[in-house]
Amino acid sequence: MRIGLGTTVWAKGAKAGHLDGIGVYTQALWRGMQQRAAMANSGLSFTPFAFGRELPELECGRPQSVAGHFSAYALRAALLGASRRISANIARQVDLFHATDHHIPQLKDVPVVANVMDLIPMLHPEWASPTLRQAKNWLFGKTVRSAAHIITISEYSKRDLIEHLGIAADDISVTPLGVEPAYFQRIDGQQRQKVLDKCSLRPGFFLCIGTLQPRKNLGRVLAAHRSLPEDVRKAHPLVVVGRVGWGVDELLPELQALESRGDGRWLDYLPQADVLALLQSAGAMVFPSLYEGFGLPVIEAFAARCPVITSNTTSLPEVAGEAALLVNPLDDSDIAAAMLATVENPDLTAQRVTQGHLRAQTYSWDACCGNTLDVYRKVIAQYH
Repeated sequence: MRIGLGTTVWAKGAKAGHLDGIGVYTQALWRGMQQRAAMANSGLSFTPFAFGRELPELECGRPQSVAGHFSAYALRAALLGASRRISANIARQVDLFHATDHHIPQLKDVPVVANVMDLIPMLHPEWASPTLRQAKNWLFGKTVRSAAHIITISEYSKRDLIEHLGIAADDISVTPLGVEPAYFQRIDGQQRQKVLDKCSLRPGFFLCIGTLQPRKNLGRVLAAHRSLPEDVRKAHPLVVVGRVGWGVDELLPELQALESRGDGRWLDYLPQADVLALLQSAGAMVFPSLYEGFGLPVIEAFAARCPVITSNTTSLPEVAGEAALLVNPLDDSDIAAAMLATVENPDLTAQRVTQGHLRAQTYSWDACCGNTLDVYRKVIAQYH
């Protein structure tokens, strides 16, 4: 099988010096697939493609440019059909194109498998840029429906695709994400202490990780922590690790007030090794997101043996199972009660940590790659 691998988001992240979730997914998928391709008589090869110019060198090589700008390409394809020239060039090189991100090419004579992680821009336009929102959503739906098969990351997201885009259930496969092995590795106690000293922290704090944006619901976490008894706040401060995204201007004074009261820290950015050290030192990770297509941070925290408080909505109960404390993300008193329960019931907390660690072991990139290969075989067999 000759597979074309869409790497647009990976390439953008590499140029910016920071991979987001989709970039991490694409990179991990390629690494896992390369191990399979290296096996004798695998017959498996991957050619990277991306939208854009001056594409960077990646682990998988420098991607070939499909077109300069995805939006212009997608609009032309939606109105006039697939480009014969682009399709012919790709068809000479691959048997199937896997669009790992939302940059989905419309191609003639090449089946396209497309990853759709979630439908956030369509279902929650308040969390997306208002610029040309209606046109973007129309184009997104048109592009997704053009794919021969859809891969998504949870049963919840699959239901959204069926309900809101009318895609047949047989045309959607669920391949859950995997956890990087680094999250399972215990960091030496002295090294963890160095990180804590650098951040002026002691073990047992509540931890929030992720880019600051409305969907992550940080405002209610701040309110929940502020409502805790003073002795609990001082013993278990709130630590926020995340860069400013958008739509959170009103939170910045609250984060500054959190620090000035001595109730917590806002750490704009930390390298992954330091984040891992914090996960292995935290009293709990608090992740009451308003919407997740999967919620990989929950599984990563499980792998690091960190207690988890997360939402009882969208895909998060499916991913967390009984290994996390589930809360109503719209109720800061419910979030606060879960924080107290984590602190006041250490035996139950320890049981959930053990459950979470076992659960995390079932989410591997190897399994993700195996499931994805099954999709490739199915689609190629149907196409030919």
